[in-house]
Amino acid sequence: MSPRTDKQFETIRNEKIKLISKTALKLFAEHGYESTSISMIAKEAGISKGLIYNYFESKVALLRLVMEKGLKEFMSILSIENETIIQRNKIIDFIDRGIQTLIDNPEYYRLYFSLTMQPKVSDLIKNDILPLFDKLFTIFTKYFSQKGETNPYVKTRYLMAVFDGIGIHYLLDIENFPLNEVRDILVAQF
Repeated sequence: MSPRTDKQFETIRNEKIKLISKTALKLFAEHGYESTSISMIAKEAGISKGLIYNYFESKVALLRLVMEKGLKEFMSILSIENETIIQRNKIIDFIDRGIQTLIDNPEYYRLYFSLTMQPKVSDLIKNDILPLFDKLFTIFTKYFSQKGETNPYVKTRYLMAVFDGIGIHYLLDIENFPLNEVRDILVAQF
């Protein structure tokens, strides 16, 4: 058997990181960040605790990766790039794609919402997460400014708060939450 190539090692590394982060997401969402240990993650993933530390220096580093990856995926749905005039259909597309992302990734959003309510944990990742929202706030503030809103920043914060509220209520009652009807009301407002 010939020795592995650098490309093979990189593939193995990426697969392990994906396995570890996916398992961590699942357990953080189920048990909370504080109650989930590296040992629990290792056992659930079927790997050694030492292997996790080979890829992540700490549980906080793992949490940061999980949160950053999810937020980057969420931010990627915003298909507005340096446009002079932001069209309403782009905002509606963002809302629709955001709702679909919520449906497709309930574990991530359970974790996201639970972490934002835990000041001790939120402080650990705040500096990593807030810059990701800058683009979102800039675009929506510009959109509301173009619409003639008297305080576009407040309107942007309102939209984000409503979006978060929809997410929380949906996750609390996935089977019965009237997501399509709520989406229609949200779109009508913006």
